Amino acid sequence: MVTKHAPDPALRATLSPPTRGEGTASLHLASTPLIALSCAAAARAHPGRSRLLLLGDFEHADRLAALLRSWRDNPFESIDCLPGRFDEHARGAPDRARGLAQFFRRVAVKRALRRETLARIASHDAELLPGRVWLGNDRKVETQFALHLAAGRAGGTPGEYLDDGLYTYLGDVRRRPLTRWLDALVKRATYGAWWQRTAHAGTTSWIAHAWLALPAQAPKIYPTQRARQLPRAWFTDRGWLRLAALAAREFNVDRRSLRACTHVWVLPHSNLLRAAPELLAGLRGRLRSAPARGERIALKYHPREVEADPGALLAAGASITLPAILPMELLLPMLPRGALIEGEASTALLAARWLRADLDVHTFGVSRHPYARAAERLLQTLR
Repeated sequence: MVTKHAPDPALRATLSPPTRGEGTASLHLASTPLIALSCAAAARAHPGRSRLLLLGDFEHADRLAALLRSWRDNPFESIDCLPGRFDEHARGAPDRARGLAQFFRRVAVKRALRRETLARIASHDAELLPGRVWLGNDRKVETQFALHLAAGRAGGTPGEYLDDGLYTYLGDVRRRPLTRWLDALVKRATYGAWWQRTAHAGTTSWIAHAWLALPAQAPKIYPTQRARQLPRAWFTDRGWLRLAALAAREFNVDRRSLRACTHVWVLPHSNLLRAAPELLAGLRGRLRSAPARGERIALKYHPREVEADPGALLAAGASITLPAILPMELLLPMLPRGALIEGEASTALLAARWLRADLDVHTFGVSRHPYARAAERLLQTLR
């Protein structure tokens, strides 16, 4: 049983009532650690029954769920971990299968897990009867299914889109219009007329509001009348600080070593690192010369990484690594004033600039990858 806590005073000013015809219950769906935490923040700010469905699209989703369950300010009556892309990969790649055998096995595993996930979403919808569906990516089958069920039952637009970092402002890393078009045809044939194809997250017809940390920098694809300012108070109140302290204990963050570091590097996904070999070479060169400059550097890898140190930067001279699964929003309270945060094409840089004006936030400025350059331009607009 979850003990409910009233919102802190700083949160009360951010509360918004449900629209006409809406129920007070909310269903939250998250496929990334960032959105899971944003869902928790939104649920605390909007009292009423709420549940979190955490899709296993990343490793250790169960550990993140356990962290939220043990949080004294947990706003959810239940947190359910559902099969996702990480589970599909883990269960669909046997050691012996190769070629077509492996392909067909993966397809079968994906279909079976998807059926299980959609059935459990339908069960939660039938039990909770949510008037709102909070999410960070309305292009996924799972989130669209939840939106479809809520809209079909209550009518209107039940969707509440939560800022998803760079993905919200820059879109996809890779532009693949033909692939996406074919994928949409397959999904429409598989799931029916409710499936919607959209080029940018947060823009399907079910979305009532887009909660944006940086509405002035958001693309015009988000209608002004639907945009809402994502309140900083959701991520800075006393309850949030308690969650950050709990995360440090549960994930063994060495806070003393972190405080001794002069730099924190927040790194893009290894796909981007591999696409920018000059960036990795430059980082390793800086690490080799760091002791002579009196620098101690902490590493923060992307939450979807499977390897502990895909850039092999610890061996090159980094001091510590921070848990990849923890979004920067939970690590920021542990950083000393004036800390230097550097990165490339990283949502964590946006979070640091948005939530901690006292931090010195910069890009490496090394990668020539178009996405990294676009991320650098976006960050520069926030100075």
